[in-house]
Amino acid sequence: MNRVFRSTYHDTADRRLGRSGVALRRRLENGTSTWEVVLPEAPGRVALAAPGGPAGPPPLIADLLQAIVRQGELVEIEALQTEGSDGRGEDDPGLAVIEVASVKSLPENPSTRALIQARLQEQYSEILAHDPGTRLGDEPEALHKQRVAVRRLRALLRSARPMLDRVWTDQLRDELGWLGRSLGSVRDLDVLLLHLRDEVRALEREDRSAGLQLIAALDEERTAARAELVRALSSGRYLTLLARLEEAVPGPRWVGDDIPVEELAAKSFRKLAKAAKALGKDATDEELHAVRIRAKRARYAAELAEAVVGKPATRFVGRARKLQDVIGEHQDAVVAEERLRAAAAKEHTQQAAISVGRLVERERVRQRRTRARVPKALRKLNRVGRRAWR
Repeated sequence: MNRVFRSTYHDTADRRLGRSGVALRRRLENGTSTWEVVLPEAPGRVALAAPGGPAGPPPLIADLLQAIVRQGELVEIEALQTEGSDGRGEDDPGLAVIEVASVKSLPENPSTRALIQARLQEQYSEILAHDPGTRLGDEPEALHKQRVAVRRLRALLRSARPMLDRVWTDQLRDELGWLGRSLGSVRDLDVLLLHLRDEVRALEREDRSAGLQLIAALDEERTAARAELVRALSSGRYLTLLARLEEAVPGPRWVGDDIPVEELAAKSFRKLAKAAKALGKDATDEELHAVRIRAKRARYAAELAEAVVGKPATRFVGRARKLQDVIGEHQDAVVAEERLRAAAAKEHTQQAAISVGRLVERERVRQRRTRARVPKALRKLNRVGRRAWR
């Protein structure tokens, strides 16, 4: 027997939820009212549901969407009646009913300021779109994408600093840095735990138990880090940062003349090339990591220039990403070894020491393997960089 549902979709008058790719609806069946949220990370699945009446979403859902809605008033934007046997309503369009954010087309010969503002808008929208998923914690990709958007914004402001008010820029970058660290503490543990679970499963049975105890300790650390992150996302400091970003998109504090984006990208590449040239055969882990940071900045500057430079910039972005991946895996192995040793120091059993020793040796192998790939990745990046930014 088919069940009849009435769905009313809600958003602010200026469609703040829709522009972030988020759908909010109230489902009514036989007098039972439930509010549901659908997020861009999983458009076909309800991310959160809670009972509530017509006056507005219950606190659980209101809190989830607070960063996007903020002071906006929710209004009904669409009402549908659907039928279904699966509890959803077979004809309910879900996210298809909302106004998803569209990228504004750039003029034929965009100025540097136009490109920077478009990039600001794009990354600010990413932060908002993935805020609810990060709060829920069910989709690790949401946290990852929000963190990447924060990093891109910081890099953009750094590249554009000669054209912007220095105090305004540095203050905004500092606050983005605070948010990035809050996100990073959880994301780094996500990556570490995903890797170590596979490594522990590969151990001999007698070693696996001690390895699982180490993972349990890291899980507890992640739980604490996630609680800190949720507090940060619910803080006045975070909401103030979002308000500042929203003001920055249409009106960055320009003070200097336009610098062609090709020059900004070339400057970032030269810094990367200089750091890479200084690497010796026995480069320290810290020196390798510093080159990775330079490569990331150069990549983000090249992404900004793609609309003007075209394929040479696109090729550079691809090579920079590959170098980042290689050195990033090396850094992950270095961090994994450090965390394993720290966790083992809290365990005082012979078996734990044996398990950690075997896991550490695996990380040492990974470090050697990735180090061996760095020179080739650097040569290829340097080649496409010289062609793109000559």
